[in-house]
Amino acid sequence: MNIQPSKPFHLLLSSLLFGLALPAMAALSAPFGTGLAKVVKTVTPTTTTPAVVGTIDPVNGYLSVSGSLKRSWVSQSGGLVQSNNLLTVSSATMNVAGVTRRYLSMRPTAPTANLPVLLLLHASGVTPEAMASLTEVADYAATQGFWVVLPAAVGGVWKDDPLKTGSDDVNFITALIAQLGGQGADPARIYAAGYSNGGFMATRLACAASDRIAAFAVVAATTRYGVSSTCGTPLSRPKVWFVGTADTIVPIAGALDLRSADSTLAFWNSRQGCAGVLASSLPNRSTTDGTTVQLTRYTGCSGSAPGGTAIENQVYTVTGGGHAWPGGLVSVTGVISQDIKATGLIWNFVRGYRR
Repeated sequence: MNIQPSKPFHLLLSSLLFGLALPAMAALSAPFGTGLAKVVKTVTPTTTTPAVVGTIDPVNGYLSVSGSLKRSWVSQSGGLVQSNNLLTVSSATMNVAGVTRRYLSMRPTAPTANLPVLLLLHASGVTPEAMASLTEVADYAATQGFWVVLPAAVGGVWKDDPLKTGSDDVNFITALIAQLGGQGADPARIYAAGYSNGGFMATRLACAASDRIAAFAVVAATTRYGVSSTCGTPLSRPKVWFVGTADTIVPIAGALDLRSADSTLAFWNSRQGCAGVLASSLPNRSTTDGTTVQLTRYTGCSGSAPGGTAIENQVYTVTGGGHAWPGGLVSVTGVISQDIKATGLIWNFVRGYRR
């Protein structure tokens, strides 16, 4: 495994991010039901600070913050999680057909009703806590006013292929969404993003739960043939991908039961009737990481979000990028591009949509 720290505090990562080598992304499935949640641990900041204003660069996704935002590391059942003084972090469980399922919640401490929610799906073998940390999502949630919920897969692996058997993670996620609605989430602004195995799970949800989720983001993943062959007729929802040309785990050209990046976009654009194509090279923000980024937008897709927002699909192609979350703290293998910050670009993309 080649773990590449990208920031000065990499000494903390050795105790935080463990087991990041992805095993083969097995996929299983079986019926589950719903249940009630039980909070097992909550950590709430005790200090009061002035309001913090954060601005996300629309081109590269980097966050600029004015005000007092103090980084902290919070201990949860799945390990340490990077947080800050404006978030409440809790670990909760819910019963799904007799099986205890866990999720991590990171919510702005200031009481707010009808919060938008970003469901963040971890990679195989990665805890929700490690996923929150490697994406640095805490600072974005605190300054942009959204709730991050990180569900945990059984055994650390999402059952992302409907042609295989195992626990029904689709039912778990939809049950979780219903439960969050009762806890103050805005049901019209639920978004799903995932990394690697979690990204493949997000594409499965794009087929199976398009009526519950307003927009999707997929990092270091494409689409399984098992998903595309059983997709049915989902609602047209906006989607954004981040793919690396040097990804050796999910090759951009495809492998076995994985569609290539081009085939993935062709499948979804055809389904959604996206007719226009706009491509542009992004500024090479970091000249030392060996990567460059191109953004391709597929416009004119069928349907529109409430308010008339046009639906489009996008893909950020990271030339030289590995099996990594762009702008993240570590990669599973290969180079992490620092030209863009996937977390910021994802939030900028999804937040304009409602279902």
